[in-house]
Amino acid sequence: MREVRLGVIGMGGRGRYFARNYDQHEQAELVAVADPDPEALDRVRPAYGDRVDFYDDLDEFLSREDMQAVVIASPDHAHRDNAVQAFSYGKHVLLEKPIAQSIEDSDDIIRAWNEAGTVLTVGLELRYCALFVAMWEIINEGLIGDIKMGAAIDNVSVGGNYFYHDAQRTKAYTKSLLMQKGVHTVDLLNWFMGGTPVKVYATGSLAYYGGDAPNDKRCRDCDEADTCPFFVRPDKFIMDYGEAIEKEDLCVFAREADVNDNSQVLITYASGKHAVYTECHFTPEYTRDFEFVGDKGKMNALYNNECNFIIRNQYRHTDRIDEWHPKSTGGGHGGGDPLIQQAFLDWVRAPGKMQTDHNIAARDATCVGAAAEMSIETGMPVEIPPAPEVSF
Repeated sequence: MREVRLGVIGMGGRGRYFARNYDQHEQAELVAVADPDPEALDRVRPAYGDRVDFYDDLDEFLSREDMQAVVIASPDHAHRDNAVQAFSYGKHVLLEKPIAQSIEDSDDIIRAWNEAGTVLTVGLELRYCALFVAMWEIINEGLIGDIKMGAAIDNVSVGGNYFYHDAQRTKAYTKSLLMQKGVHTVDLLNWFMGGTPVKVYATGSLAYYGGDAPNDKRCRDCDEADTCPFFVRPDKFIMDYGEAIEKEDLCVFAREADVNDNSQVLITYASGKHAVYTECHFTPEYTRDFEFVGDKGKMNALYNNECNFIIRNQYRHTDRIDEWHPKSTGGGHGGGDPLIQQAFLDWVRAPGKMQTDHNIAARDATCVGAAAEMSIETGMPVEIPPAPEVSF
């Protein structure tokens, strides 16, 4: 199969991860990387030398006619502008999650994609994880019947170290962890509930992080560094998908931290069904827990980074219990990372095979997070408008 020539926008940890994986992929050729920060480009030059071109100007990068596709791994706030610009140049786009930081920006991306008529893949790689593929198959088999209610919990033991050492701890930058972190699980919840979310009501708070520490206090200078569970090394921080990144080491208990560290979201679907999503960033464990109740039985499922996956079904009016232990196919996010990267290459070569419904679902999941944050701030339910129509 012919190689797909592509470039990567954003040389943070996730961007470097995509660049390295596609550079090593036998069906892809990494030809360029882009970042407006010259220092970010300098950090990756030794890895690629003259084999890859480096750009700090996005128009110049996107104007390359020999580059069919781009991966957008820039910060969340840049997703809308970067994606719309890439589509204006007719590029195929793999866009990291969340699709954007607002309903309006998400819809702008959907419209730009529809106008370009190219491939869009949103980085919700957990849909490709063996656990969630198995859950989908079991649900479709009808073992628990018609699902009437569902619940999902993000237990995020690493929430402090991931999100409260840098600008992500502020709403001005992150908007809400319901989008930055929660969008994965919300997307899965929507998928298994089999419906389009139309309204949310949410509560949330900053219950653990934040506090009285000065905003410029850092781990490297702290006299509690030897005992604080949130100490990080700024020069080498290991993400859960294995990438070592440079990390800000600002104190997680700083005054400026205002992003909620726990949230509870009630989702209403067009079908009239409901589901509950809960997110907590100061729990002991790092898991995703799911529960679905149908008219024939109930499914419980557990995801963790160690890939000790469990699906357990109980059934009404019987003692029968079924249990499954799907195995990861290998790679980050329970095997989802390499599979979605491969899917993107396959769709660039054969756009007619693209799963367009995944992109509307990615938009819906982001809209749940954005609407939930509005609900938390106003204390009122928030309706989610219909997605823009697409012609695919």
